[in-house]
Amino acid sequence: MRPLRRLLATLTATLAATATGLALAQPAQAAPIDLVFANTTGTTFIAKQKVTAQIPTSVVKTSIDLDAKTLTGTAEIPDLTVKLKLANLIPTTSIVRIVPQGGLTGTVDLAANKLTTTTTFKLQVLKVYQDALPSLNLVSPNCISKTATSATLTNTTPIDIFATTTVTGTYKIPAFTKCGLLTPLLTTLLAGDGNTLTLNLKG
Repeated sequence: MRPLRRLLATLTATLAATATGLALAQPAQAAPIDLVFANTTGTTFIAKQKVTAQIPTSVVKTSIDLDAKTLTGTAEIPDLTVKLKLANLIPTTSIVRIVPQGGLTGTVDLAANKLTTTTTFKLQVLKVYQDALPSLNLVSPNCISKTATSATLTNTTPIDIFATTTVTGTYKIPAFTKCGLLTPLLTTLLAGDGNTLTLNLKG
């Protein structure tokens, strides 16, 4: 039995040494790079109304894994002000909030100069008022899109973390719910494809 035990001990030691050698031979992985774009601006184009709303200065936080070529992060976008005309006659102002449904995900390939990121969100309408009566809110509380939508944005300018990188993509506006009497009208006026979201990422 002693020779067998000595053989098993030798094999165990050899395997352990081999595993250690393989582990040491693996290249070290680079730590993810955290980038904060604290001066991000942009626009969103609403196709049905053919209007463009400005995106106020926003904060986009990202973590980039250069080895895996992946990106994760969050976007903190202030409420948007959207100018519309009800029935093409009555000037109104809508205050719209982008409500994230999870964080940003994407890919980044510096060698190919390609950045892609996807964000999923709902659209909450906080207020709709006639410009002549700004104190009168025409929508009920909790007015929001029935389902989430998503936008996949790709860079249209070279990736430049020291200046500005512009990303753009399209998204669908879903039907709305819990908006009171304006529920069907908001859906008719806004819901549909072909809307555009553009962000200018800047630190």
